[in-house]
Amino acid sequence: MTNLINKIICLLIVLGTAISVSAAPEAEFKKLIKSWTLNTDGSQEFHYNMELTIYSYLAMRSLYGESFIQYNPEYQTLKINSSFTKQKDGTIVKTPDNAFVEVLPRSAADAPAYNHLKEMVVVHTGLELGATIYLDYTITTKAGYLPGLDIFEPIQQASPIKEYSLSVTVPVDKDLSYSLANPQVMAKVNVEEGMRTISWKLKNVKPASLAPMQRIESGDMQYLACSTFENNKEALNYLFGQFDRPESMPLISLAETLTEGKNTDTEKLQAIHSFIVNDFAHSRLSLSETGYHIRPAEDVIRSAYGTDAELINLLYGLLSAAKIETKVCAAYPVKDPQECSILKAVRLFIQAKADGQTYLLTSGSSKMSEIGWIADYCDIRDLKTGEEVDLTPCSPNLSYDVTMKLSDKEVVSSIKANIPSAFVAYSDSKATAFSAGDKNASVSQKENVITVNYQTTGKVESVPGYYLLRLPDSPAGVAHQPYASFNSTRDCNLFLPYAPNETYTYTIEVPANMELSTPTAEKNISNAAGNCILSIKQTGNKVEVSRSLKINSNLIKRADYPAFHALMAAWATMNDTPILFKQK
Repeated sequence: MTNLINKIICLLIVLGTAISVSAAPEAEFKKLIKSWTLNTDGSQEFHYNMELTIYSYLAMRSLYGESFIQYNPEYQTLKINSSFTKQKDGTIVKTPDNAFVEVLPRSAADAPAYNHLKEMVVVHTGLELGATIYLDYTITTKAGYLPGLDIFEPIQQASPIKEYSLSVTVPVDKDLSYSLANPQVMAKVNVEEGMRTISWKLKNVKPASLAPMQRIESGDMQYLACSTFENNKEALNYLFGQFDRPESMPLISLAETLTEGKNTDTEKLQAIHSFIVNDFAHSRLSLSETGYHIRPAEDVIRSAYGTDAELINLLYGLLSAAKIETKVCAAYPVKDPQECSILKAVRLFIQAKADGQTYLLTSGSSKMSEIGWIADYCDIRDLKTGEEVDLTPCSPNLSYDVTMKLSDKEVVSSIKANIPSAFVAYSDSKATAFSAGDKNASVSQKENVITVNYQTTGKVESVPGYYLLRLPDSPAGVAHQPYASFNSTRDCNLFLPYAPNETYTYTIEVPANMELSTPTAEKNISNAAGNCILSIKQTGNKVEVSRSLKINSNLIKRADYPAFHALMAAWATMNDTPILFKQK
């Protein structure tokens, strides 16, 4: 007995040690400094300084073995002020010259017009557990390249930060809007020699969450936002000033070619949008990576590729040239008007109207822009005027009414599906993704709801004396979304693309030689996140099954996540469990 107790104690000690080791961070920033300066001559400086201690082989070999610094050598100068590693015993290992490797940024690899961009890869040497990496560099930008200071910087990093210093310096006569969100830390303001410096000191910043589907709109992400634009109109006009005018002859000529033989504005819009989405290579370079510059539409057409902003410019020009009512919109992921002059955080999309329908178009997808789902969480502006755009969010309501005729060999289903138009590609007028291959399917649309009537025939799974019937559902349904199978715990808010609201009603006609084996049921699960309902009942030779799921909001707060996960688990069980019949 004593030996058994000793073994148990030893096992508990080992497990406790393992738990404590796994809870320790891979690395820690002992110090992190970021500062931005706008000089009186219009030039800018960004200064970065870090001291990072390595605690694990993962951090040493994968996470922090290299640092990546992107810049534009035509307008920017990179200076490495210092780079070395201090080993655990105090030995200093300076970074050798051959450990500074200049490469083409991966995001510019498919964009020849931006192949002049550079990325300095600093390979940190002398690494070992307990070693500290020291890196200090400055990027100086010539006046005229960037429109002003435009900062949208996440606070949390992959590892915890013991001391974090942030500062922004501008001439005293220059306007500056700024905020540090989550945490709310008071800024210190200092004026000296005609320059005003706003600074923040943070301590013991927790690492960024590794949970999937994190968004600024979730409200719990930490970031610094600063801008020297006087207001959002000035910021947006800077971008719109680079857009091509619809009266451009190349745009008019191309628009005429693309819309030849198209009789309605809807057909013209579909042809132009399909051209942008499918016939161009889409560069991953962001606005900030290109210095907020947009190439002319003619250059984009000739090169057959473009950044998102460049393709939005081309889409706007072609639609306008085709006389389709078109507006370029900018969406900010925050509602705070003070932050609505930040260009770095903006997402562009097109609002177009054709034959009484409103279309929200992007350059990279044939479906509605995601802004159509989350308009209530964003500040949406007209790129040309800076005025607010009143955008009603698209309804996510999805319903299926299914009549099924069952035999011992097959089941024939007649389905009426009411689908939000946002689920269907604008170019897919027959909603083929939802008609299960039925060439005789009928499709109609009223406002933002597409109704599809179609039939399917399938085999019935069987084992001696029993028959399994799987109930059809929508391919766009929650059961097929990644968040339906997320972990049971989460350390941050979850922001869904939309708040699901699904209803399925099944009427199953059962032959005389069968009867329902699945128990009849009435389940109603309601909690802080929403509700999930299941009903199974039989009347004569008909079995009626109904199930529905409603989530209250796009935003699932961390405190409500267990309730949300419980609904997802219940919904998955309902969808995965077939209806069982047995022979009489």
